[in-house]
Amino acid sequence: MSQTSAVPTPPQSSPPQVSPVPARPGEQPGRSPEEQAKVDLIGKIDVYAGTDRDTALFQCLNNWRDLNICGRVLTNDRLGLSKALQFYLRDQVKLRGGLLQIPAPVAYIEVEQNGSATDVLLLILDFLSNPLDCGTLRDLRSRVWGTLKAYGVNILIVNNADLLSFNAFTELVRISEKLGIPIVIAGQPYLNDAINPSSNAKKKYTNVYNTFLRSHTFSMMSPGDAQATIKMWEASLKWPKPMQLSEDAEIVTSLHENSRGQLRPLIEALREVALWKLDHPKAQVNYKNINNLLMGNLQPCPQPGKS
Repeated sequence: MSQTSAVPTPPQSSPPQVSPVPARPGEQPGRSPEEQAKVDLIGKIDVYAGTDRDTALFQCLNNWRDLNICGRVLTNDRLGLSKALQFYLRDQVKLRGGLLQIPAPVAYIEVEQNGSATDVLLLILDFLSNPLDCGTLRDLRSRVWGTLKAYGVNILIVNNADLLSFNAFTELVRISEKLGIPIVIAGQPYLNDAINPSSNAKKKYTNVYNTFLRSHTFSMMSPGDAQATIKMWEASLKWPKPMQLSEDAEIVTSLHENSRGQLRPLIEALREVALWKLDHPKAQVNYKNINNLLMGNLQPCPQPGKS
């Protein structure tokens, strides 16, 4: 009687390994909900550390307001200047229920791209809690002048002024001439070129240029300014074991030099450092590791005249 040999069973292949699906878009596989919450916080921290450069700016603005002088504020640190000006505004005006209270000695607007005369006037009205459009440019101008008077505005600050058109600059000049309100235009250094009438194409800017002869440079952060910002930013993380970045002079120097004293690049570098530490909890926080982490980043443009 013949025997039938058993047919060998082919080896079972193990199922392919599938990475866990993130709980929601943007989450990284392998991070716990607690770790992801920390990542979310890293990207949202928003700090303002008032420093000597801010104090100098505020003193300049106060002097221009008291002496009724128009001027320009120039910087490459766009975010740093914006935060300083908004702090100055909050210190000078009062809000109740989200509405501006009278008197409002300071009016502040930020220009969007390609700011026209109408854009500027509407921004002023919007800031003064009177935002409705009212027809022609002439009607709008009359309403702006009346509202500025009614609110007792003593100084008007226009940020991102390098984006303004000629007609918008002219509106600001007329506000100063008619109402006796000093106007401060703030923006990047090429604001000087935007209103310089030296070329034939810019001759019409002569009165604009002559209105804003005074100038203040909002300087880049010093190493000490950067250290104060780093300390405040890390404190906002509220980690049980802080990295103590601000306590290491070499790390502070590396972060300051990498950002060239500008606030936005500094904050972005701090976010990268925090995320690196979160993903590598056993890694040492030292100058070598931080410097290697930032080495591939492009540096922001320096101030004009500096390399």
